[in-house]
Amino acid sequence: MESEPIEPSEIYKQPELVKKWSTDRILGISAIFVSFMTFLVLIYQTHMIREQQLLSALPYLQTGNMGFNLPNYTLYLKNEGIGPAFIEDIVIKYKGEVYENKDLAHFLINTDDSVDELPNLSYSNVQPGMLIPSGATIGIIEIRDDETSSIKFGEILTKYKSDGYEFKLVYSSIYGEKWKMTSESIAPEKL
Repeated sequence: MESEPIEPSEIYKQPELVKKWSTDRILGISAIFVSFMTFLVLIYQTHMIREQQLLSALPYLQTGNMGFNLPNYTLYLKNEGIGPAFIEDIVIKYKGEVYENKDLAHFLINTDDSVDELPNLSYSNVQPGMLIPSGATIGIIEIRDDETSSIKFGEILTKYKSDGYEFKLVYSSIYGEKWKMTSESIAPEKL
């Protein structure tokens, strides 16, 4: 049996790579691309919804006073935010000492006997564990219808300040985000 001669061009001939872009292949790759892009959009939307959710429950506490040297004086704490604030911690520094988890009004009244002796004085407790609803104002210390007591209390607060009185109040939103407010801060600082 004689074998047929093999031509040299057949030995070195490489197989042809068939690259056909069939409709099925194009549709498959397009479906994968669209699925991937949909996944990216879903991640972005989830992030945006989470941000909106956190901002919809943002508490914003402020302290202030109204009526210095007037018959009606109020040292207040107000929630200007759109969500409730949970008081987590109160730290008071006074004359070099640190007082943890103290009620603000009780501290002022118990540290200086002359505060407790002021007539027409009322106060509200602000302590860890409290919830301050959105829009609520708490009169920490109030003096009603007594200009002399109001002036005296202003002098007492000035003395506290000169003796190194400072406070730090830590609060959180319903989603667990925390902020710190101090006696020196203009706006709460996110922790």
